[in-house]
Amino acid sequence: MSIQRKAFTLIELMVTIAIFALIASMSYYSLSASFNNGVAQESHSEELFQLQKTLNFLERDITQTSNQQIVLDQSGLTIVTLQNDQLLAIKYSVNSNQLFRKDITNPSEQRVLGLLDQISSANIKILDQQSRWQSEWNRGSVGPAKAIEIQLSHPYWGNLIKLVMLDE
Repeated sequence: MSIQRKAFTLIELMVTIAIFALIASMSYYSLSASFNNGVAQESHSEELFQLQKTLNFLERDITQTSNQQIVLDQSGLTIVTLQNDQLLAIKYSVNSNQLFRKDITNPSEQRVLGLLDQISSANIKILDQQSRWQSEWNRGSVGPAKAIEIQLSHPYWGNLIKLVMLDE
C-alpha cells in the first residue's frame, strides 16, 4: 500500500519563505532607490528652472534697453528697459548671496524679485566701443556699449557667464 503525501515538509516551507524574503528585500531597495531618484530629480528640476528664469530675465531686460540707459556701479546694474510699451527702470544686485531684480520705476512701489540663490560671487562688466571691459559705466560719459557680461559663481552650477550683445 502506498502512502500519498498531502502536506509540505518543513524544508520546503523554509526554502519558500527564504525566496519570498529575498524578493521582498530586493523590491524594497529598488522602490527606495526609485523614490530617492525622484526626490533628487525634482530638486534638480527646480534648480534648473530657477537658473533658466534668471537668465531669461537678464537677457530680456538687457536686450530691450532703451537708448542704452545703463548704469553700472558698486551697487549693481541699473537699466531702463522698454517692455509692453512701458519704460521700466530695473536694478540687478546681489545681497545675502542672492541675485535680485528690482523694478525701481516707481520708488513708492518697488517690486523685488529674488532670482538665483546661493551666489558666492558676481561680477558684471560692460564692453565699450574700444573693446575694453569696464567695471563701472554711465552712458553719458562713455558712449554706447557693445555688450554686457555677467559672471556668477554658484555652488551647484559652478561659474556661469552670460554675454548679452547690445544694439547700437
